[in-house]
Amino acid sequence: MTSAQQLIEMAPLTPPAGSFDWEQVERQLGTAVPQDYRELLDAGGGGLWLDYLRLFVPAPGSGLKHVDLERSGLEWEQLQDLFEDEVVEPPDDLEPGVRLLPWASTGSGVTLYWEVAPEAAAGSYPIRVSDRNGDLWERYDQSTTDLLLTAVQGELDSELLDESWMDREALFTPYAAE
Repeated sequence: MTSAQQLIEMAPLTPPAGSFDWEQVERQLGTAVPQDYRELLDAGGGGLWLDYLRLFVPAPGSGLKHVDLERSGLEWEQLQDLFEDEVVEPPDDLEPGVRLLPWASTGSGVTLYWEVAPEAAAGSYPIRVSDRNGDLWERYDQSTTDLLLTAVQGELDSELLDESWMDREALFTPYAAE
């Protein structure tokens, strides 16, 4: 059973009223969205995992621009400006031509990104996690739902994703129910 299927069964999730236009999202982003992430959102829509991790979702609705997956490309452009102005340091090993596209964030300013290289397949994007100021970066070489499942199981080794902020009783809360 895949990590996406495990998360879907654990939550349990209710599919959103309408389906997502993944082709439109991918055109907007200029890259493919990982299949496991698509599967998870198709099963339960956007929401908050562990009352801590806010998943980005296409067309999230009024008041939720901060979690709009289709705006991730704009966020990357803003992050590049911060790198160029030396306000934020990029990860030391970030290769030229690679983009960082946010797919989740926390209420404490931590952001989770897909590291998208031009030649990379969507299922193999490494994940980068950054603190609010971009002073500390972590890298995870696993799929999006593998990382999320590891967090849900309390097995994520991270200095940035603080276990004490995660509420195991609030496994998943859809945005409509917040």
